[in-house]
Amino acid sequence: MTRNKIVETLTSLILEGQISPTAEQVALRANVGLRTVFRHFDNMDALYREISIDVDAQIKPLLQARLDGQTWQERVVQSIAVRSEIYDRTAAMHVAAQVHRHESVYLTQNLMESARLQRDLLQRLLPPDLAHNSPFLDALDLVLSFESWIRLRREQALSATEATAVMQLTVKALLATVTPR
Repeated sequence: MTRNKIVETLTSLILEGQISPTAEQVALRANVGLRTVFRHFDNMDALYREISIDVDAQIKPLLQARLDGQTWQERVVQSIAVRSEIYDRTAAMHVAAQVHRHESVYLTQNLMESARLQRDLLQRLLPPDLAHNSPFLDALDLVLSFESWIRLRREQALSATEATAVMQLTVKALLATVTPR
């Protein structure tokens, strides 16, 4: 019970915009002692690891969404809506993980694995000749990256709908430059 409360508290602090809450802030908000936090978690990295497991469980059903477009191009464009939903749900956690990655081998590996998974999912949507066309795949992967989403939402202050539309427009423009064999 207390362990879950600590995890929920750190999650809440991050979602509220505190991308680097301290153990003291977590303990205070969770109404537990600092020792209690570290009795349940060896360090903050272990606590972030627990949050990562929760986030992965939340997005797993979205990753299994069926894309029903008639063509591979339609499925690529449809996949943007799925990515947008995942990105919007997990952006605060992603930013917090980026902030702490220099302190954590686990977070670094998790971020790299997430980027690899995003690329793999994209690659599976493409015809074989385009899936192996590195410049095209790299461009598409960049446009559809979490970092692009964060820039659109935070720095450019676009709504989720507007950010999705920008990604779709950019992807359609990229798709128009290639013709698979």
